[in-house]
Amino acid sequence: MFKYIRFFSATLLFSIGFNDVIAAASFDCNKASTATEHAICDYPELSALDDIMGEAYRSAKTSADWLTPIKLKNTQRSWIKSRNKCGHKFNCLRNSYVQRLEEISNGVFVLELGRNFATFVYEGDPVSNICPAQTQLSDWGQCVSWFRGGPSFRGVSISGTMAFNFDYIGANAHMCSLAGRADKVNKQWVYQDNVSACTLRIELGPNGLSLNPTRQCNSYCGMRAQGAMEQIIEY
Repeated sequence: MFKYIRFFSATLLFSIGFNDVIAAASFDCNKASTATEHAICDYPELSALDDIMGEAYRSAKTSADWLTPIKLKNTQRSWIKSRNKCGHKFNCLRNSYVQRLEEISNGVFVLELGRNFATFVYEGDPVSNICPAQTQLSDWGQCVSWFRGGPSFRGVSISGTMAFNFDYIGANAHMCSLAGRADKVNKQWVYQDNVSACTLRIELGPNGLSLNPTRQCNSYCGMRAQGAMEQIIEY
């Protein structure tokens, strides 16, 4: 199991107001032209981060009034140029967003949790009690390959909005995967998908991160992973 929970408080809050700053997921994905724009449209977590970034930028007029408008624009332009060098690489882009939010935003909350356990993929039955290379004979008599599974969650929140990603990997690689934007309602973050009618409530509790999905959220899970989204991921 691993985790880190970090609170950041920096002086500068982010920016919009000039044409070459991409307006988060508010830009028309049908008109995406660069590799970075396509990545933002392709990955819900990046889209949510981009959305959060835009909101933080718009708040800069009141929360970063000590910083001149010119400096806001110049630092933001520099970051965008650096970000765009990532192209379509997800990890590079996500790290760029998180680092930039930590630098310029007030009260960024970063959460990463995971619980790994051994799981397997069925690779076939043994022949004369022997399994092919790269597989092992399991206790129940099948040839399997082992890997680390279990649930993982990461989220970046600022001003009550969270960009999150949840993954679960179980036996035979049956998975749950859900990512996007969740908004703070009372003491929970709530994600809603109007297409599938999935609603996921995310709450920090004394024992861990509690995930409470509606049954429609099973549409994001493989057959043998149905219901896996509803659980507490321990700190």
